[in-house]
Amino acid sequence: MGPSGGLVKRKAIYLFLMVLLLTGLVTCAEHKTYWLYLRPHPGGEQGPKTKLTIGLLPFEDARISTEKLGARILRDGTEEPIRLESPSASEDLTDILRRSLEARNIPVVTISAWVPAPQNLKDLPPEVDIAIAGKIEDLEVEARSSILETKLRCRVKLSAKLGLKAQGKVVTETIEVRPEESVIFFERQKVEEMLNEAVASALNRLVEKALASSS
Repeated sequence: MGPSGGLVKRKAIYLFLMVLLLTGLVTCAEHKTYWLYLRPHPGGEQGPKTKLTIGLLPFEDARISTEKLGARILRDGTEEPIRLESPSASEDLTDILRRSLEARNIPVVTISAWVPAPQNLKDLPPEVDIAIAGKIEDLEVEARSSILETKLRCRVKLSAKLGLKAQGKVVTETIEVRPEESVIFFERQKVEEMLNEAVASALNRLVEKALASSS
């Protein structure tokens, strides 16, 4: 190969490396979106138990943004969105609570509609002792990354109207869970696990409040 052939080869290699570099820069500049799933907690059967029958209404989602959960914040301040994969967090929480109660052999009756007020307790199904009309006030996660660690923060806030048939009253309870943890590397699965544990804890505390109010 002559001098001209070597020059052409070097130029080709140079152009190839430049393409790789530019492709890498474009890829790094793209913002990622992390999708999380709400799932039943594996230890759901370990929560409070009762022989009372619970009537469960669909959760209401009171959040302004029902899809975005938060963001991963990079060292330079860039935010990468963290969103909920499911189209309905209210359906997810209703299903998670129902399955958790059933795993503990607690009788559950699904109630499609009921206005939580003392005068309406008579409209509940006859077998229902406690009615739970839950509301999602906040579901939020944040992952703030630095050189040496990533700080994870989660906030789950639920409220509920509890219909207590034996007491003839309806009470309001609010539960808030705010776990924090520091990890070396950011992992989507870790954030999802933290969120689901916080949801399970909030739901268990909600059931504990309902049982305590009915005693």
